[in-house]
Amino acid sequence: MLTVLVCLFFGTGLASADTVTQRPNVVLILADDLGYSDLGCYGGEIQTPRLDQLAKNGLRFARFYNSHKCEPTRASLVSGQYWHDCGLGIQTGQTMGQAMRAQGYSTIAVGKWHLNGNPVDRGFDHYFGHLSGASNYFKGHPSHRLYDQPFQPSGEDFYTTDANADYAIEFIQKARLDNPDQPFFVYLAFNAPHGPLQAWPDDVARYRGKYKTGWDQLRRDRHRRQLQMGLVRNEWSLPRRPHTIPAWDELSAEDQDFEDLRFSTYAAMVDRMDQAIGRVVDHLRESDQLDNTLVLFLSDNGASPYDRGRRGTPPDGDSAWEYGAGWAHLSNTPFRHYKRNVFNGGSCTPLIAHWPAGMTATPGSITDQPGHIIDLMATLIDVSGGRWPQQADGQPLRPLPGKSLVPIFQGKQRRPHDALYFHLFDHRAIIAGDWKLASDWSRPWQLFNLRHDRTETNDLASSMPDKVAELQSRWDDWFPDSMNSKLRSAGNVPVYRSLGDTSGGKGKTSAAKATKQKGRSKPSGKSRVSEVDGVRARVGTTITLEDGVVVMQCRGDDPGLAIDRVGIGQRVGPFVLRMTVRSDSSGQGHVFWTRDQATKLPSGKRLPIDVVHDQQWHDLTVRLESDAGSETQVIGIRVDLCEGPGRVEIKDLRLEDTDGNVLKRWPSR
Repeated sequence: MLTVLVCLFFGTGLASADTVTQRPNVVLILADDLGYSDLGCYGGEIQTPRLDQLAKNGLRFARFYNSHKCEPTRASLVSGQYWHDCGLGIQTGQTMGQAMRAQGYSTIAVGKWHLNGNPVDRGFDHYFGHLSGASNYFKGHPSHRLYDQPFQPSGEDFYTTDANADYAIEFIQKARLDNPDQPFFVYLAFNAPHGPLQAWPDDVARYRGKYKTGWDQLRRDRHRRQLQMGLVRNEWSLPRRPHTIPAWDELSAEDQDFEDLRFSTYAAMVDRMDQAIGRVVDHLRESDQLDNTLVLFLSDNGASPYDRGRRGTPPDGDSAWEYGAGWAHLSNTPFRHYKRNVFNGGSCTPLIAHWPAGMTATPGSITDQPGHIIDLMATLIDVSGGRWPQQADGQPLRPLPGKSLVPIFQGKQRRPHDALYFHLFDHRAIIAGDWKLASDWSRPWQLFNLRHDRTETNDLASSMPDKVAELQSRWDDWFPDSMNSKLRSAGNVPVYRSLGDTSGGKGKTSAAKATKQKGRSKPSGKSRVSEVDGVRARVGTTITLEDGVVVMQCRGDDPGLAIDRVGIGQRVGPFVLRMTVRSDSSGQGHVFWTRDQATKLPSGKRLPIDVVHDQQWHDLTVRLESDAGSETQVIGIRVDLCEGPGRVEIKDLRLEDTDGNVLKRWPSR
């Protein structure tokens, strides 16, 4: 993810001439994999005083959207187009560097590029950074460049975050010296806090031990602060921790200490980035540039839940660790899901705007008006006083889909987008007005009213099918037919990996162990079978009863439960099997049922059922009848509600006749 600090110094068509007499400079700062709540001014406990000060004297966006992964976001941000139109890497169109150079700006790029080519070949006068998607913080990356020449870090003082600030300041000084009357545009894209977890030991030491409170309490604390500052509302429920992540107090003391080290290192990386940004801001202030600089800070996507590499020990420069799903869930407070996903945990991140000479919105205020990364190019063109060209280098340019943010900077109500569109892998969404239609991991579409449910916990799809159909049709019309091959899976729901997990998995359910839940059975092999009130677990599953709810812990091989003897005598159907299900697993469901004593489960009749694995309650209904609809008995029933590991909860499991009379209920009451 990128966090963007944008300092815009443009003579502007956005602000009135009596407010801004010169075009502002622009400094656009992008952070990488920073969660919504990690900054102090967004509810976090990490020390970020310099960004907090920018927010105090500027404007915070509560709803700013991205393309939920590093490369797509950068393509969209730097081109001003949806990445589907410009292509990953920006294959068509022009960059912010080219656009701002055409407006008469000195152009500077520093940090992570992760796009095609080299910035100096794509409109930027100056460049330092790495062309790749990630870098070692202490040793750099083979793709590090100073302008177009290879750069090899030397000395014990090199740290990528610090070097980015050093070169940003150096390039600003050079641009001002060469052309003192020319405004400048700086694209400052930090690698932090993207993995690997590497930080200065002194920075880590200031946080060590503070995170043994654990992710459950810290998420509640962050949410409380967000409520107090007006970022979120009480009516938006705080989503519960997914069962792919254990409760903090279920971790061993060794795991808790290790997790404290992981997040202390992450916090130190965010802290160091804030210090670096502070040095750039101080230089602007000391050179009398800050007042007429538009500063925009944002992140390229939500926090990353992945847990790959696992080499050495953080925060050492030879180590390679990420911080995993438990801490990502904390970082994305109050939202659900993560980087790559279209739910707000992946697609909604901070934006801070600071521009004393050009903003008339109340300092320190929070706007609830939505914005998107496609709006940033339009904003730059607006404040620079220019117009978006119809062509460049003899080639036609697409019109900009974004809208300038300047009216919002001025405290006005901006005409919103008719719709915003999202897609990456098998994750899809559309936002139109208060409505959001979304699907992560190829799940059925879910519908949310963002005015009343910004945290996306109340799926209205089943009760509003016409709205679902309308929004789906709009998304289908937007999505290019040529991109259909991109609707592919890139993995399942990420899961927590303990310190001792040597599975070698990438934090996905297909490779991870089942989560151990306090007070519940843990799958430990095919010999384990459990039974609750006549309901038997399959060999790949254990079941327990919690407050009348049947809880299945599925390992992934042969998940399900069976009722060998339904026990309704000689009664004949058709019958209706009903239940209410909540799942964080994955895959297709099936019901098997037998009609005579000789047939043993899973033989018998087999019916597919669609299960929504989104950690919300959904009603399921299955009609059990013979092929011809004639009268038939039911002897045994097997219910498989998933195909992968995870937790599935079932309540009010019952067999009814076609008149709705309950013939049998499990557990019995």
